[in-house]
This record gives sequence, C-alpha cells and structure tokens, in this order.
Amino acid sequence: MISERQYHGPFVITGLSGAGKTVLSRSLEDIGYRCVDNIPLELVPDLFERSSREVDRLVVVLDMRTEGFAEDFPGIHELLVRRWPGLQLVFVEASPEVLLRRFSVARRPHPLRGLKLADAIAREALSLAAVRKAADLVIDSSELNPHELRRRALGLGGLEDPRELLTVDVESFSYLHGVPPVASLVFDVRFLPNPYFMHELRSLPGDHPDVKAWLDGIDEVNEAMDQLTTLVLSLLPRYGAELKSHVTIAAGCTGGRHRSVYTATRLADAIRQAGYTVSLHHRDKDRWRYP
Repeated sequence: MISERQYHGPFVITGLSGAGKTVLSRSLEDIGYRCVDNIPLELVPDLFERSSREVDRLVVVLDMRTEGFAEDFPGIHELLVRRWPGLQLVFVEASPEVLLRRFSVARRPHPLRGLKLADAIAREALSLAAVRKAADLVIDSSELNPHELRRRALGLGGLEDPRELLTVDVESFSYLHGVPPVASLVFDVRFLPNPYFMHELRSLPGDHPDVKAWLDGIDEVNEAMDQLTTLVLSLLPRYGAELKSHVTIAAGCTGGRHRSVYTATRLADAIRQAGYTVSLHHRDKDRWRYP
C-alpha cells in the first residue's frame, strides 16, 4: 500500500511520439495519480474543473493525436495555469536517431502518417516547438532505459523511498504440492529441526505459540533465521531500486505446516519492521491432518 504523501500535480504530459509519455503516465498512475490519455482538447478545461477536489493527482496526456493540439494547446495551457498555478507541463523528447530506432521496432505507426518516418519525426518536433518552450520540465529520454524513465516519473510524483512502491508477499508451502511458481526467492527449510517428531507439537501449526517457543529455543534455528533475515533485508532494497512492485518470498518444508510456517512468519515480521508493506500467506498449512 502506498503511504500518504503530498501529490505534486496536476500534470500535463506531452512531447514527441515514441519519447516515453506512456511510461511516465503509467508510472504516475501506479502511485495514485488519475491518468487521462488523448482526451479531445476542448474537454480539457472541463476535466480540470470536474477534478478540482483532487486536481493535484490528475495527469492528462496530450499529443499530436489530439486534433488541433499544436495550434490550440498553448492558449488552453495559459488558461489552465491561471486557474491552477501548480500545473506542471512536462515535455518528453528524444533525438531523431533514437526515435527512428524505436519506431523501427514498434508496432504502432507514427501519428503523422503519409510522410517518411524521418520527415514525420522532424515535422512533429517543429510543430510542437511552442509547446516545448512553454514546458516546466523537458525530459530527454534518448539515453534513458524504461526503468530510468520510470524512476524520473516516480520522483516527479513524490515517491522518494522505493519501499513505498514495493509490496512483499511471504508464503509458506509444502514441497509435496510444489514450489509457488511466482516466487522470487525460495528457501528450503527442511534442514531445521522438525516439530512433527514432538508428539505434543505434531498437530499444531508453525505459528502456534507452543511450536514457536520450541523452535525459538534452539540456537541453530535462531542462527539460520538471522542469516535468512539478513539476506532478505539486504536484497529488498535492490528490488526496490529496480522499481519492482511485488516480490514473493517462499519458505518450504515437507508438509508445509511447521517449519515453513514458522520461517515465513518470522521473515514477514522482520520485513514489516523494516518498513515494507507485507502480506503473509500459508498455502498448505491446513492440507495435512496429523494423527
């Protein structure tokens, strides 16, 4: 869950076709902004008025697909800025060589059809010169990969800590029923002492206080848990730096009821204490019934 923050909008995102407007808008949408793409130009002022209560989280994407955009938008932009002084106009561009390369592998055509691709790119840049000049921020994506461009967008939207974007799913499982297919990190904890062989603990799951107390009292268990926790907490910031939105950590044992449940619960508690949003799920805890 994204924590509460000051939204930095509203935004109008525009620029050259193929430069990365979609990456910017979808990234802002991921952190709580409401994005509207390619709305008719005459409806833009009304959209802002209707969104006035939450205008700070509004993102409008406009470009050459919008009829009359190059000619009419500068005047509309002046009206919007007078009404909402916090409006930020973001213009995204890239070099002609990079745009040529991107369109050579893209499935979507350039909006200025009927022209050679190089001529269409040059014509669009010339047509949008006045819009670019009015921009509060110009982003050149020529040397940016999608992750770097997404990072710029999240910074614009006020996301300062990658942990705000990352949700960690911790899951216990039984190897008899297979490893969870979406797990990013899988820990086989069948090396831990097994409560199954303690008659008074056999029927109890790994998150039961009696099972937990028994395992907590074993030095080798605590040593292993400390090492696993250190590893996980060292890796999560790296996933955050890559702007991953979900990481699944799975712990497995034979039956999925004792050691895996205990491990998953301890890891989830440590990750939550480190400031991440965590969900905990015990997939196979209740599949076995012990005599």
